[in-house]
Amino acid sequence: MMKYRGRVLMTLIGIIFILIWDIVYYIEMNLKMDVLLNIIFSCILLIVLYWTGGYLDKKTEKIASYKDSKDEMKMINEEMQHVLQSIEEVVFHTDAKGCFQFLNRSWADFSGYSVKESLHKNALHFISLHERHEVLRMIRQHIDQGKPKFKMDFSYQKRDGTQRWGEMNIKLSYDQAGRLVGTVGTISDVTDRIHTEEELKELNETLAIESQKLSVAGQLAAGIAHEVRNPLTSINGFLQLIRDDADEKTKDYLEIIFSEIKRIELVLSELLILAKPQTVSYRHINVKETLVHVQKLLNTNAILYNIDIRTDFSSDDLFIKGDENQLKQVFINLIKNGIESMPRGGTITLKGLLNKHNKVVLTFEDQGVGMKRDILDKLGEPFFTTKTKGTGLGLTICLRILRDHRADVRVNSEPGEGTKFFLTFESAGPPIRKKREKADVQTSVR
Repeated sequence: MMKYRGRVLMTLIGIIFILIWDIVYYIEMNLKMDVLLNIIFSCILLIVLYWTGGYLDKKTEKIASYKDSKDEMKMINEEMQHVLQSIEEVVFHTDAKGCFQFLNRSWADFSGYSVKESLHKNALHFISLHERHEVLRMIRQHIDQGKPKFKMDFSYQKRDGTQRWGEMNIKLSYDQAGRLVGTVGTISDVTDRIHTEEELKELNETLAIESQKLSVAGQLAAGIAHEVRNPLTSINGFLQLIRDDADEKTKDYLEIIFSEIKRIELVLSELLILAKPQTVSYRHINVKETLVHVQKLLNTNAILYNIDIRTDFSSDDLFIKGDENQLKQVFINLIKNGIESMPRGGTITLKGLLNKHNKVVLTFEDQGVGMKRDILDKLGEPFFTTKTKGTGLGLTICLRILRDHRADVRVNSEPGEGTKFFLTFESAGPPIRKKREKADVQTSVR
């Protein structure tokens, strides 16, 4: 009905006009009525008024449509402004001279300057002089090549003086003649990313240096192993000649010497790990027995320094899977370090237990001078040592062996309060053969 309101209204006005006309002319003025002329006049008047009403209806409809479109455009513009203002990145628009024509609210957080004071100012004024020349060079280069967009990182200084990094994505707009008419784009704060990349670069450089150190250490280890093996072979040969003519007691002593020479040869082979990783044989071993053997081996040397090596095991058997000779090398190194850290004597305690997580935990505790935090952070680095005559390779080799055994290593130390090494291994449980032997014994008893 609203669509034809103008036509209905104009038609009603026409009818009322005709009625008033007839009343005035034919009743009040008592004029003679010409019916045909009156009908023709009335029809023409109603047609004109109806057409006028239709024209008004169309105009009204266009006005309403325009108003709806205007409201819709206003709503779209408000939504677009809300989106632009909500984006964390800086959104900007500049004219051909580089002056800001639009900035969203993120600009204030990014630069420290308000949007109001930054509008209509040249964007290049907010970055350093060096970066300004680089941005200009990039823009001119892309304009000359007719490229529509580019991306670059740049450094800038916030209003409070802090130095930051930004990533700028720019789209260049050209007219039909190829002239620059303005730019639009976004700017992101990438300071954290740049710092992370710099840290990674420094880390890679550090790793490269450490790799070179390990390479040198490997070559040194190979040379040492080769030089020691030659006289060791001669010693082994002459001792075998002595054994042929020795009495039984001397032969027993010589067997101990041969056993230790064999272990020295194994240690020398393990020293070559720095040069080339070797395939080792992992099997079930009882680390309690291994630690007891190492204790007996080093106890004589410890007594010379007034040091007592004690053991404290919460279980008879502590089985793990590993290479016993390599682990002996680790245990000997840790105990010797403890001995050397106690110039006035004391006690070294070796502890072993099976925790509730089914892991074997070994503890090496001394009462030595302890270590500061900066020294703890450098433990295991090739050639780093606190000893006047140390090479800085012993602990490096030990940590490599423990890593190959998938052991977790923790160190607690305070100056003057000694040091504790905690080695955590996955428990392997007793060998299947031993389980069967125990089962057979129980069966025979029954």
